[in-house]
Amino acid sequence: MITLTFRALSNDSMIFVRGTYFRICADATLRGPDNAVAANYTDGLWHVARKQHRVLECRAAVYLRVTTPDGRRKSIGPYEHLKVTGGEIFSNDTYLGAHTRKESRLPQIDLWSEIALLSDG
Repeated sequence: MITLTFRALSNDSMIFVRGTYFRICADATLRGPDNAVAANYTDGLWHVARKQHRVLECRAAVYLRVTTPDGRRKSIGPYEHLKVTGGEIFSNDTYLGAHTRKESRLPQIDLWSEIALLSDG
């Protein structure tokens, strides 16, 4: 089971979302196993439960299955800590890739069109 933590802009409490896997899709949505939308990404923020969040984190061993713009899929990981913020994905302080170009300030590699977060078990 994967637990995602959304950190709010203000001092509001964090929001936790649990599922067996999640996907960051090309349409700027985060979807769970039932394909239901768990969050939307707009203007550099994750929108969950009518609140805005700057950061999505996962502190468990997860693999990423990423889809490149040319449709190729590759699996990477596992990563013990993921942080998704500003359209970019990090493991600890290491830049892994981006799911959107709008906010990215680091040198660009191919944009991932879909990112699946998968547990190791």
